[in-house]
Amino acid sequence: MTESFRSEELLFMMKRINLNLTAQLELSLKSKNITGVQVYFLVYILRHHPKGTYLTELCREIGVSKPTLSALIKKMREKGYLYFLADSDDVRKKKVLPTAKLEAEGKEFMKKADQMETEICSVLDGQEKTQLWNLERKLMSQFARMEHSENNEKNRQEVYLP
Repeated sequence: MTESFRSEELLFMMKRINLNLTAQLELSLKSKNITGVQVYFLVYILRHHPKGTYLTELCREIGVSKPTLSALIKKMREKGYLYFLADSDDVRKKKVLPTAKLEAEGKEFMKKADQMETEICSVLDGQEKTQLWNLERKLMSQFARMEHSENNEKNRQEVYLP
């Protein structure tokens, strides 16, 4: 087995873990007509921003592009889980807030997510969880460096265009 093959397998395994995570949430909440990604996003909002936050802050925290996150928020607004509050100082800036519907149903979403996370992580001991956390942070730092490098290269190319 070559090193590149192992790297590919490692990355595919991370993708499968993510897909299984969202699929498990969808199975447990199939009567709600909501995807696992949507549930986990709403759980994130409830856990980290119950009083609301801004799109740019969410993009930075979650690591998703503005267009992708905007599309997700639009779907959650259409389903009645989120709403926007315009900033009085800057009309372009809108705060994303949970609705009463999300606050009511969110308890069930959070309970399901908590149960699933506990069950999934139950196969790891404390040291393994710490190791996994550190490895994930290391990989995310590498992604950030790669993105920064690509942006710098793109900016250099734009400067030299006629």
